Amino acid sequence: MTFKSKIVLDFCGFLVLAAASILVIGCGGFGEPWSPEDGQLIPNQVYDKDRNLVYDLYIPKDLKKDVPVRLMLFIHGGAWKGGNRHEQDYACRSYAKSGCVTATIEYSLLSGKHPEVTILTMLDQITACIRDIKEKLAAEGYQTSKIALSGVSAGGHLALLYSYSRAEESPIPIAFVFEFVGPSDFCERTLGAKDSAGFISFVTGQKINPEDLNKPEIKELGESLSPISFVTEKSVPTICAYGGKDWLVPPCHRDALVQALEKNGVPHVCVDFPNSDHGMGNDPDKAEEFRIAVFSYCEKYMP
Repeated sequence: MTFKSKIVLDFCGFLVLAAASILVIGCGGFGEPWSPEDGQLIPNQVYDKDRNLVYDLYIPKDLKKDVPVRLMLFIHGGAWKGGNRHEQDYACRSYAKSGCVTATIEYSLLSGKHPEVTILTMLDQITACIRDIKEKLAAEGYQTSKIALSGVSAGGHLALLYSYSRAEESPIPIAFVFEFVGPSDFCERTLGAKDSAGFISFVTGQKINPEDLNKPEIKELGESLSPISFVTEKSVPTICAYGGKDWLVPPCHRDALVQALEKNGVPHVCVDFPNSDHGMGNDPDKAEEFRIAVFSYCEKYMP
């Protein structure tokens, strides 16, 4: 993958469309219905009044209040510059119908009009959202003890980065993370000089040339954006999925993530979608395999 000018210009728009299609087969598609018979939908819950950021909360019907609930937070994709929480409605509804409390988050996006927004801003907002979800569920009479984070594409990156670098500050302990096609490394060691410089430039808005990667501050920047930089033996269990024909987030991201997890002895499952590109739509059997892995981890880490 080489970040030529046209690819960079098209990157955001393509990722918004591709991220929106991920998990459709495995979770029932965009038409996944939801009605009062399925449970309670609590929409537009404001967790950041200054920026008017919200999340939607799905609570399954007849959920017990005398034991901790299974809780999942879904983070949408869109190249960190686009997308919205409703792209994860189908995932929320599908997993809620299986007994999990689910939520989908709106977060600040990278924009030339708001240069103060960075990846770190998004991580801070995930913390604030989890805190508000915890308080909201407590007000509804539900107990929370663990949360699982999930994301697609850029959202997968944020789910990984938060779970590995911010786990200790999460208002609810993270049980595990499960993600689709999230970039795992922005550094030259995985991407090569040209693509590393392109990724860092795209995400930060800075003009980074390949020769700049030797500068200590640029190396530090790349590490700070890379989930694998924060993997230790204490990192949370991980489920990941990557497409064999994905040219936007190619298999080198999978390999780097799996290598880091194996090196540190972190429990993990990696589901390969050999026939799929970034949209992950050509391997329905693998989508079901991924879903089975998620519920297996629910049983093991969120009983």
